[in-house]
Amino acid sequence: MRVLFKSIILGQKKGGGSTLSQQLVKNIFGRENHGVLTMPINKMKEAIIANKMENLYNKKEILTLYLNTVSFGEDTYGIGTACERFFSTNPTDIKPEEAAVLIGMLKAPSYYHPKTHPERAKKRRNTVLFQLYSNNYITLDEKNNLSQLPLTIAYKKISAKKGVATHFREHLRLYLDKWLLNNKKKDGSFYNLYTDGLKIYTSIHSKMQLYAEESVIEHLKELQPILNRDLIKNNVFKENAILLNQLIKRTNRYQSLKKKGWVHKKIIEALSQKEKTTLFSFNKEIDTLISPIDSIKYQLKTLQAGFLVVNPKTGNINAWVGGPSYQQNQFDHVLSRRQVGSVFKPIIYAQALRDGKTPCDFISNQKVTYTQYANWSPKNSSQHYDGKYSLSGALTNSVNTISVKLCMESGIENVINLAHNLGIRDSLPKVPSLALGVAEISLLDLMGAYTAFSNKGTYNKPQYLLAIKDRNGKEIYTNTNENRRVLTIRECYDLTGMLQRVSIEGTASRLRSKYNIYAPIAAKTGTTQLQKDGWFMGYTSSWLGGVWVGADYPLVHFNSITTGQGANTALPIWALFYQKLKNDSEFDSLFKNEQQFKINNNCLTYKEDSFFNKIFKSKNKKNKKKGFKKKRKKKRFFTKKTSSL
Repeated sequence: MRVLFKSIILGQKKGGGSTLSQQLVKNIFGRENHGVLTMPINKMKEAIIANKMENLYNKKEILTLYLNTVSFGEDTYGIGTACERFFSTNPTDIKPEEAAVLIGMLKAPSYYHPKTHPERAKKRRNTVLFQLYSNNYITLDEKNNLSQLPLTIAYKKISAKKGVATHFREHLRLYLDKWLLNNKKKDGSFYNLYTDGLKIYTSIHSKMQLYAEESVIEHLKELQPILNRDLIKNNVFKENAILLNQLIKRTNRYQSLKKKGWVHKKIIEALSQKEKTTLFSFNKEIDTLISPIDSIKYQLKTLQAGFLVVNPKTGNINAWVGGPSYQQNQFDHVLSRRQVGSVFKPIIYAQALRDGKTPCDFISNQKVTYTQYANWSPKNSSQHYDGKYSLSGALTNSVNTISVKLCMESGIENVINLAHNLGIRDSLPKVPSLALGVAEISLLDLMGAYTAFSNKGTYNKPQYLLAIKDRNGKEIYTNTNENRRVLTIRECYDLTGMLQRVSIEGTASRLRSKYNIYAPIAAKTGTTQLQKDGWFMGYTSSWLGGVWVGADYPLVHFNSITTGQGANTALPIWALFYQKLKNDSEFDSLFKNEQQFKINNNCLTYKEDSFFNKIFKSKNKKNKKKGFKKKRKKKRFFTKKTSSL
């Protein structure tokens, strides 16, 4: 009768009229829309199902089910979660007076919230205790003693901003929200990510994820002081005052004060006042007094990183680090598009191999001006433009002139088509400087391209969601990975051999010299203009890892190529992660066949290169005529030609 008059006739949305069993039915099955008859039809269904439920389960079982579906506010569902949130305990160990607080909240979770409204919560708790006494569950003395106790809580908010794989979890949540909206239940209703008991299976390996996060923090902690010194020396915020002012205007605090009618000068004065703030630090959080403007500067200069670990044979992502701290910066640097620098060059060399070139083919290092492209000319970091390099030697030393020549010989369009086939979705500039990595690509897409290099030419799209099951164990989402053959086995064999040489004697040689990693590793470093981005891509026989390091805004960068190059900013994170895996017996299988991964090209040394052997012999004969000693002649020749190999 209450539903008839209040809900149907008067049209009020809230009118009550359900038993606890009917509420349980509503929590489990939800309600369907039947137009004007929605309320009576749903109420009749709930009454029928509740009646059947009471024939199958006793009152205690129904109450247990109910308490595991009801909301305690703050997106807290179920008695177990509520015990943890408000009292840092579980239903087995909770005290009677604490349980009474939670049960009292069910009437109105926000109104009786023990943290925000302790007096109301205490009064409501005592009402529950009185009901327990009235129904002979506790004695009068117990009721009086418990009612006199102060309200004490151990509030522990379960935040998505803390814990393991925070950036990944947020990315996963956003994906699931979209997927669930497009994949309804059989009855046409929508799944609820929090209340429908869905089981989400991902490819993230908890221990690898932990090691990846530790590696990022450990290295950035050492790198940040170096960047801070460079920024102070450059007086970067004074030199970029206009950009800083624009960023301040974008903040919520500025916009809020502007809506109140405050002028710019008054807002800046307010934002210059110091206040209590908790700042992120690579060691631990810092509680300090700092102005909002200085807080913005602090965040701008903090180094960020993206780190992915992928099984190239399946495409499964085993570790996803979007940044050093989700609390400080929710922007996911695995997904951000940044200039890639020299880590794009293996795509250029892969196309050259497809065109029929071999690792030992020699290309002139002569500087070329491309008149059809505004007289642009690539520059080598070594400033040397003489002699020739083999393809292997050019990639080892990351020679820009030869990378551009290979790109132009293959055709820019062909290089772009190959990049797209390798999973790079972004549009790429049709210019020669594409060979030097001027394109902006996400770490996620770049990792996809490298899966083909490390998987005998078969591209596997990086994936993280394996399956979704409903509360009954029925699979409602099955993973179907995207893969395709892009390169031949021979092409990948040659390219991998060339990339292994990079880690032996090229730009990634500090893997050996500093980190004592002598295993066969195919690697490539990358550094963009003014050291704004540092990259490192490396793979073994079993896993592939990619790292990006930099700041969110280009005004923040290292002064020196020595400190800002990818070999110094990104490579160490990969190396630290490698060492952690190596020292953990759980991952022995990843290193079992490591030495079998070694590939030798025919032009790895002078003696193996017939071209240089001929030059050496002719040079040797000339030197003998001039009376030079044999030992001295060899030393001079090798010293002179080392830089152009």
